[in-house]
Amino acid sequence: MTDSTTTIIIAIIGSGAFSTLVSLICRLIEKHIEKKSGVNETMRLLLKDRLRHLCTHYIRQGWIYEDELEDIVRMHECYHDKLHGNGYLDTLIKKVKKLELRGIGI
Repeated sequence: MTDSTTTIIIAIIGSGAFSTLVSLICRLIEKHIEKKSGVNETMRLLLKDRLRHLCTHYIRQGWIYEDELEDIVRMHECYHDKLHGNGYLDTLIKKVKKLELRGIGI
């Protein structure tokens, strides 16, 4: 292999690695900006408040429609998994899941 061929191969490999590195840095910056924007925090707080309100309502009521339970469980999964909410609502969700289930609501 000649020196020029080696130089070209090193340049190709180096440019690919550099491109990957730049892409990684850009993604990290985007994630950081997204977190800093407060959107996730705002959504987490709103969802926590809404879930707490709904759970309290259904626990007092003593029963829940099946479709309402499905919605609450999905909301809790978003809160907990996607928005990285803490386990604060886990106890309330467990109580709601134990309530009497009624047919699908209107």
